This record gives sequence, C-alpha cells and structure tokens, in this order.
Amino acid sequence: MYFHVFYGENGYSKALLELLENHIDLDNHIMVFGFYKEQSKNAVYSGKINTKSLLKINDLLFVLKNIQKADWIYIHFLQYNPTLLYWALNEKLLKKSTWIVWGSDLYSYYKKDKNLKTRIYEFWRRKVISELPEIAVFAEEEFNLIKKLYETNAEYAPILYPIPINISYLDRLKPKVSKEKTVFLLGNSGDKSNLHYEMINLLTPFSAENIEIICPLSYGADKEYQESVIRYGTKYFGDKFIPLVDFMGKEEYSQVLGSIDVALMNHKRQQGLGNILALLYLGKKVFMRTDVTSYAFLKNKGCELYDITQIKNFSFTELMETTAEIVKNKKIVKGIISKENYLNLWLNFLKRH
Repeated sequence: MYFHVFYGENGYSKALLELLENHIDLDNHIMVFGFYKEQSKNAVYSGKINTKSLLKINDLLFVLKNIQKADWIYIHFLQYNPTLLYWALNEKLLKKSTWIVWGSDLYSYYKKDKNLKTRIYEFWRRKVISELPEIAVFAEEEFNLIKKLYETNAEYAPILYPIPINISYLDRLKPKVSKEKTVFLLGNSGDKSNLHYEMINLLTPFSAENIEIICPLSYGADKEYQESVIRYGTKYFGDKFIPLVDFMGKEEYSQVLGSIDVALMNHKRQQGLGNILALLYLGKKVFMRTDVTSYAFLKNKGCELYDITQIKNFSFTELMETTAEIVKNKKIVKGIISKENYLNLWLNFLKRH
C-alpha cells in the first residue's frame, strides 16, 4: 500500500491524478488530501483513483491507522506548519518516504527567523529532512540547494508536475504582426517576490519609447501593495503602464501572453515556471535572474534566456532583437511539457519504490 500525502486539493494535484489515472495502475495507491480546501470546484478531482480527505473524520482515522503499514509514502509538498511535528515524531515513516518538492515549500527557509513559531518549525523541518531517504524535484540544481541548506543524505529523483499549459490553445494564437508598439510583461503575479519596483526601474530609460507595460497583480497581492505598485508604475510610464487587477480565464490570459514581446521575471527563487515555459514556447524574449534554479535548469535544457541584471546595458533596439536561438525554445519546451515526458518521469519514479 502506497500513500500520497497532499496538503490539499488544487489544480496541480488534479492535473497529476488525471494524467496518471488512465496510464498507471494505482489500485494500491491512496491519495490523501490535507486540511487545505480549494475554493474552486475546478480543482477538485473526481476520477477513479482512491482518495481520502483529512477534513472527514472517517478518512482521518483510516489514514492514521493504516499509514503505519505503508510500503512507501510520498509527501507532496512539505508544509511549514504543525504537521512537521507529526513527521518529526514518526521517524519510521520518514525512513520510507519521499519529499516531492513543489517549490514554495523549499523556500520556506526564507521565513525561518521570522518569529519563535517559524524557528520551531525550522527545528522540526531540519529533523524531518535529515531522515528522508529520497527527495524528488524537477531540477537537480534545486536538489543541490537543499543539500547546501540542510544536512541530508537523501538521493535525488527527477520529477515534474504537469504544468497547466494548454499547448493546443497556444498553437491557435495568431502570431503577433504589428511591431509598432513593444509590449513588456512584468512578473507573473502581485506577490512581492516579483520585485516589481526593481523591474519598473530597469525599464525607465525606455519610457519615451512606444511601449506598453503589462503588470499582472491579480494573484497574491494585498490591496495596499497592489495600489503602491500601480502608483509607482503610473508615475514613470503614465497610461503605458497596464496593471491587471482582475482574474482572467486561462484562454484570455494566454492571449495576453501572446501579445508580449519581452518578459521580465525578477524572482529570487524558482517561481512562475508555467508562465516562463509558455512565453518561451511562444518565442518571446525572457529575462530572468541567473542565480535562480529554474534559470539553470532551462539553460541546461538548451533554452535561450537573458540576464535581467544586464538590461541596463541594452539599447532599445537590442532589447527588441530576436535571434534564431529564441525560436528553438519552442521545440525544447514542447519536449519538457509533453504528456509523454510527464508519464515517463512518473512511471520511472514510482517504479523506484
């Protein structure tokens, strides 16, 4: 019996189970969803794979009773909360567990010194990670970062969650024809980790050019920060600065991505990978920080990317130039996010246990 422990249901867990249900025999696998409840009904899995919810008392009792008998446990996202104590106190379970890293769970170490509570969490977390025999993550660069931050002898296992990119829809987008106006994209959300002010400052030398700056702020932003970014962007670019404050459907947002010429992603950690892959697939010029693991991962795959810190050394004409290398990004990304690649990764991964 194999247990998969998710912190809750969301679009990514649903995409994974829908991918696996018709291609891999999971009769002996139990999917356990934690205490987080997704508000969107579109994120709820309703297929044939056996699922349990810790929000239901009978399911909770079943899991507590039977997880001790598990052949292997897959921890999909290591939460930074009191559940760490459960894992820390159950060393025998950890000895037969894999941490499947999502990204933000790794970078919880940024808040380890925030207060007494986070210091306690970090103490438990260090114990948990030190006992794990295996850590699964999409980029080996990210695994190396974990080894740098934590004491661990865990083995690396490559894995990648299905990223919700509709390739067929992107293929139906009409190529951008008009080059009269250059369109920039700043980040992927309203989260402060996008470092919006830095990106706005990078583009101020081009404020007199015929440009438009699209800045997604609808997801992850508190109202005060959102309004502050809008004021700052408008101060330097006037009505050329276009904040996106309302949630968009996937197709509508894909059309936005199709209109972009140059994208700036300024995160200091792996974030916004879905947006980056979609932009690369569409042949857009993408600037990123070179010290994030996703940059190293994509460069190692052969993608053409640009260093965001070097924008200050570009003329406007150079900034707009595209090369044959950018065109090859489409083929590379298609291989990364293909159904065949996902299935091959997960099939080989599950065979390990």
